[in-house]
Parts: sequence; structure tokens; C-alpha cells
Amino acid sequence: MKKEEILNKVQDVFRKTFEKPDLIIIDSISPKDIKKWDSLNHVILISEIEKAFNIRFELQDMLESRDVGSICRTILRLKNIE
Repeated sequence: MKKEEILNKVQDVFRKTFEKPDLIIIDSISPKDIKKWDSLNHVILISEIEKAFNIRFELQDMLESRDVGSICRTILRLKNIE
């Protein structure tokens, strides 16, 4: 799985979680860019990403996932794709 494929799959999760079917994400997108991305929805987002990729974020991973880029890097690391 390449980074572009991961980004596309993450985008699908973002669209579903934030109920924005036309949302386009890039690495720099962060909570300040998406109104509904608060602490509760961050937990929901990470949970949905875990399901989509069949991975498990550690607490530290979740806390360090501050934007789309950091989420994708964590996925790459957890899937051992780096």
C-alpha cells in the first residue's frame, strides 16, 4: 500500500466521520481546518481509521496525530510500510 492509497482511504474515513462527502484532504489539514474535528470526533476518527486499516493506535500515537500527514505516517509505521 502506497502513501497515495493510504491518503485516499483516510480521506474516505474523514468524509464519513465528518459527514462531508466532498471533503478533499492533504497532509496539512488539521482540526483548525475542519469545524467538527474536536476532541470527541478525534477519538471517533482514530477508531474508524483503526477499523479501516486493521491497526491499533497507541495512546501516544493518537495524541501525536495532529494533522492528516501525521495520521498517515502513523498508519505507514503501524503497517510496517515505511
